[in-house]
Amino acid sequence: MKEQFAEINGVNLHYYVTGSGPVLLVPAPGWGPSVQYLIPLTVLEKHCTVVYFDTRHSGKSSGPESADQYTLEHFVADIEALRVHLGAPKIFLAGHSAGGHQALAYGIEHPENLLGIIAIDANAALDDVRAAEMMKMIEKRRTEPFYRAHPTYIDDAMAAMTGRGGDALTIQDILDRTGALYFHDPELAAGAFARMEFDEQVLHYSQASGFQSRDLLPDLHRITAPTLIVVGDDDFQCDPVSQGMRMHENLPASTLAIIKDSGHFPWLEQPAAFDAACTAWFGELNVPLA
Repeated sequence: MKEQFAEINGVNLHYYVTGSGPVLLVPAPGWGPSVQYLIPLTVLEKHCTVVYFDTRHSGKSSGPESADQYTLEHFVADIEALRVHLGAPKIFLAGHSAGGHQALAYGIEHPENLLGIIAIDANAALDDVRAAEMMKMIEKRRTEPFYRAHPTYIDDAMAAMTGRGGDALTIQDILDRTGALYFHDPELAAGAFARMEFDEQVLHYSQASGFQSRDLLPDLHRITAPTLIVVGDDDFQCDPVSQGMRMHENLPASTLAIIKDSGHFPWLEQPAAFDAACTAWFGELNVPLA
């Protein structure tokens, strides 16, 4: 795996390159985590030249110190500029969570440059439908063994997510109090989040800019490239109903893979099922093993 930097739109963008075959870009989510937690997505590396990159002000990438430079349009422009820098006429694009939001937005703006999109537990619309589904999924956890053994966990997690506790919490503080909710098996949370690195400042910038505020659903029909939507059936953040199914309904060339017994990180929680979904999709597109 090669580590490189490129001057992209005034940002010193950090990225890793591995594998062979068509180029596939994987951005960090954009609101703070480095791309490191996504490495490796081995099934993608078996089919493509995978470029994992830290978005502006995340990981080892630099970034401007101004909130107005962290809109969704800025992240999409960085993806396009990196594609041009790499000399790739067309690319695959895979994104997790808010990285999937970037990938879908890129597909709307630059459909002609895409070979395909893999949206992994991505969000397309943080609207009232999503809010209702999130609360439903959180509440059903109260009857599960882990949460019965930790009876204040859900209320403490809700306070951390909404800021009701009154404390000034770091990203790590919030994940320490909410992490179990992100997994079908809550015991996996501690190990998964231990390998994540965060930039606190870009969280504030991206929130102030409304980075994820755009409802992409009405424009998804503009994405003409094949799109694989992967979502854990127990993901409370980017759930199958408000996100996966609605995306599938609005994307003309999409495949929906709902991963059983998985939360927000299906490649960690159900790696065999995740790999099978991606392998089958690449097979349908006649993308051979590299």
